[in-house]
Amino acid sequence: MKEGIIIKNITVIDGTGAEPRKNASVVVKNGIIAKIKNAGQEEIEDVEFAGFQTIDGTGKFLLPGLMDCHVHLNSYARTDPITVKLWYLTTTPAYRMLHGVKNLQLLLRAGFTTIRHCGHMPNGTDIHLRDAAKEGIILGPNVLACGGDMSMTAGHGDLTTPKWAHQVPDRTADGVDECIKSVRSKLRMGADFIKVHMSGGVMSEGDPLWWRNYRDEEIAAIVDEAHAFRRKVAVHAHGTEGIKISLRNGADTIEHGTFMDDEGRELMLEKGAWLIPTLVTSHAAVKNGIKTGAPLASLEKARAAWEAGAENFLKAYKMGIHIANGSDCQNLRRLRYNREEFDELYELGIPPMEIITFATRNAAEALGLLEEKGTIQEGKIADLIILSDNPLENIKALGSRKHTEAVILGGKLMINNYKEEYEDEEQ
Repeated sequence: MKEGIIIKNITVIDGTGAEPRKNASVVVKNGIIAKIKNAGQEEIEDVEFAGFQTIDGTGKFLLPGLMDCHVHLNSYARTDPITVKLWYLTTTPAYRMLHGVKNLQLLLRAGFTTIRHCGHMPNGTDIHLRDAAKEGIILGPNVLACGGDMSMTAGHGDLTTPKWAHQVPDRTADGVDECIKSVRSKLRMGADFIKVHMSGGVMSEGDPLWWRNYRDEEIAAIVDEAHAFRRKVAVHAHGTEGIKISLRNGADTIEHGTFMDDEGRELMLEKGAWLIPTLVTSHAAVKNGIKTGAPLASLEKARAAWEAGAENFLKAYKMGIHIANGSDCQNLRRLRYNREEFDELYELGIPPMEIITFATRNAAEALGLLEEKGTIQEGKIADLIILSDNPLENIKALGSRKHTEAVILGGKLMINNYKEEYEDEEQ
């Protein structure tokens, strides 16, 4: 049998924002979208496609594989503030990596075919997971790995572990020379991009969200070194000053962007940078409180982040700033809900078609992958999902394992009619 798939009589939502195409057919050959037939055109009967696996898509919906530009695969897996902090100190890198294996499976089954891992794993671990998924050793989506996030001493990345604990080896870099060495070390490991902390954060203790982390000359050196190797730089930045310093020095994506002011938004437009808003994590902390495992100080920061972040996201959206999907979801119990970023956007009034575009075409462009994926077009890699429900009418179908009936990754049918029930998954 030839290696290929024909999906017939399906509604195609192609990720470009165009109107859905009903009763279309799509041919996948050798991992590529080879042919698209719209309703009314001649049936696909080319002898070249004889013997291909046929999927009847009647009543179903075909989309590009979803992308999440901001995921943490193995951050803490406990639900109280004390053991959250001890998680990093009492578990081995190998054990935390196994959490990452499970989370990659969950993501793929929910229709996420590309994710960008933004740190909080021992240096290089995410690169191993990426390679294992690519080689088929484990089941999972395509992974863009940073090889470990960069933090200054006493910065957000450093303070996610308790102050009384020993510092994580190679976690911090200070001064221009150390920053350059850290970037080069990650590039040597095979990092796909560089992740750097430029402000305080929610889950770190002792650093206010507004606090600028790296100085101009340090972030400039990081960006210059990464760009010299044609790697993008993703910047964690809640605070206004950290956002603007990062943009002035060429950062490619701003993660969170919570307290972005008018000057920052103008800079984003001028530089053509991408905003990854990650609205769901701070709101989840506000809604769930102590059950999230966050200490009280972090819950207070989360409330401030949610209130400011939602307002400033809408301002950025209305200004036409580039926006791509990212959830900032962490570990097993949170990755079950990374699709709730879509609900957050919907509740803020973003139309479902644009939410889909954020997670497909826009995400691919933000990650530098648009030439090869992100939309359903002939010649692109066949990363595709089939949904049982129309996500334009039911946003909860998007990213849901209950509604994701098939996942095609690189032209291979990886998940077929996966219908395991999750009692704690709200639909």
